[in-house]
Amino acid sequence: MVTVRLGLTPWLVAVCLCAVTLSGLLAMDHTHFFADRDLCWSGVPVVGNNDGYFYLDQARTLAREGKTLMDVLSDSRPSMLLAYLLASVAGTDTDTLHLLGAYLGPVFGLSMLLGVLPWAMETRSRFVVLVSPLLALLAPYWLSRTHVGFLDTDSLVPGLCFCALYALYRFSIGRKHRAGWGGLYVVLLFFLWEWWRPGGYLVAGFVLLYLLYPVHSRFDHVLKLLLLGGLLCVVGLAVGGVKPWSGYGAYALAHLKLVFGGTEYSLVSSAITELGRIGLVELGDKSLGSVWLFILAALGTMVYGCRARWQAMFIVSTWSFGVASLFSLRFIPLFVPVAALFSVYGVVVTIQWLGALCDRFMRVDPRASAVLLALSLPVLFVGAGSNAARFEPESYFSRDDFALADTVRETFSQDTLIWTWWDYGYFFKYLTGMDTFFDGGSQTDATCFIAAYPLVQADMGAAARWMHHFADTSSRAFDTSRRGEQWAGYIKQFSAALESEETPFPCPVALVLPARVNTTVGYLYAFAHVFDEHPPQVLNRLDLFPKTGFRYLPEENSVVVPEAMIDKGYASFGSVVDATGKTPGDIDFTSLPDPYLVFSDGTDFLAVTDQTMVTSVYFRLLGLFEGAPGTIEPIRVSPFSGSLWRVSVPSD
Repeated sequence: MVTVRLGLTPWLVAVCLCAVTLSGLLAMDHTHFFADRDLCWSGVPVVGNNDGYFYLDQARTLAREGKTLMDVLSDSRPSMLLAYLLASVAGTDTDTLHLLGAYLGPVFGLSMLLGVLPWAMETRSRFVVLVSPLLALLAPYWLSRTHVGFLDTDSLVPGLCFCALYALYRFSIGRKHRAGWGGLYVVLLFFLWEWWRPGGYLVAGFVLLYLLYPVHSRFDHVLKLLLLGGLLCVVGLAVGGVKPWSGYGAYALAHLKLVFGGTEYSLVSSAITELGRIGLVELGDKSLGSVWLFILAALGTMVYGCRARWQAMFIVSTWSFGVASLFSLRFIPLFVPVAALFSVYGVVVTIQWLGALCDRFMRVDPRASAVLLALSLPVLFVGAGSNAARFEPESYFSRDDFALADTVRETFSQDTLIWTWWDYGYFFKYLTGMDTFFDGGSQTDATCFIAAYPLVQADMGAAARWMHHFADTSSRAFDTSRRGEQWAGYIKQFSAALESEETPFPCPVALVLPARVNTTVGYLYAFAHVFDEHPPQVLNRLDLFPKTGFRYLPEENSVVVPEAMIDKGYASFGSVVDATGKTPGDIDFTSLPDPYLVFSDGTDFLAVTDQTMVTSVYFRLLGLFEGAPGTIEPIRVSPFSGSLWRVSVPSD
């Protein structure tokens, strides 16, 4: 337990009340936002992020199986506590599950107070105690990870990690209640191990700070030797391949490669938005609302470090999260607490220095400092506050995506396998109850290649055979050691072998491509060639536009295009292609310069693409060219609202 001076108690109560009120007002505003866009279930905002549907699906499955919260201890899958929590509260009641999914983000987001308040109290400044937690709660990137409709483990991680660090700090400095602080650290470590496995690794890594802290008792000397010896043993066992330690090491290494763009994971990590790199200005805007507050944060950190000395090592070390944030957005929530804390502390230090300077020349009213602190609030909150006022929660999924899921469920049987792209796996699995080829958490170069390759190559029949072959989980293996110079020949042989395969996947296969996939064709193409000798760069290879205002005058060699196309930057084209009644084989694209403006009398949209995609299965499925009967049968084709096909293996 934290021993709080009575003088701080009213401030702690005030900041908690302000935080709850602020969170409630934002939640109401975000609820209206979802309702205005018809993104609600029975009046409850939908879950709008990809991973949220994983937890909804797992919770529904656990509830149907009768699992209890304690069963998480025997579940070998990492980061499953949120799913068990949802299942234990909602049970099989879908409405309650959706209600929890919609509002757990802002509720759990209040845990940021646990991460900031204990450290703020160490500064012994009421102003820091009151203001720094609110600044952290309003951090622009924190709002984007904890708003209504955002369901993920993020909402508890920063608060619990910094609270665990504080418990370790109190244990390390050797004052009162050491056993209690040590016990709290262990409890939080165990909780985070089940809640978000990388968070467990992170909190366990905080022990290194304890090892670095000066020894001040024989007990600490012995404990540090034991911990250091145990750490070396664990590392040795992991490197030596001894289970389960080798598995823990492999898990940690895989996540580090994914987050920081290791060789094998570079394309995967670059395709995940939250793992993107940013600059210092953007980091300041996302973590504090303004990059200029970094000046105050740096000042506050230096002064606190000088005043607290060795004890400052624990909180000052968390600036490393800021450095990591420059390489991966994923770390920004962990940087927010320290950035907010020291920005506010920097204000306090600045005003203290101004007061001391003025005292040399004149007597200053003691209330002047309070006035200056009040006047500093606009400086601190102008960026984060204005962002919160205009913030609009973003749903990855549109109303059309939900309608597409309804069509899939109504058209196909429950034993159907859905072939879709990237994070839509979680979404469609939850809404249809059907299996998907892969989901938002199983992306590797191999799975992304398998999903993308049939759509990028040119043979419709080969694409259908490929999807049916790999729909069977027992068939999902090929020799990635052939990557590089041998890869093209190997895949050609592999595809040819599928033509003689006697027993295709026995259940239906549905190809489902939401409209948003059209904006990721560059990644689709890159993943289809990820094992090539020279993998291509990720480039924009497709843009679709409504046909309104389009006119083609071949006799004058001129074309009138929609304004949206001009706004996109298309001032000219290499070739204009009339695809009406034609197949890609009817046109010699090698003699035509790209980019191509492709149109057809049978469609109400235009496409701009390049030579690599114009003959692909993906482009052909859009409907500009004539189809290929008997292979991939269109059920619903709408490039702007999502499309659906039935995949059939061509008969001999």
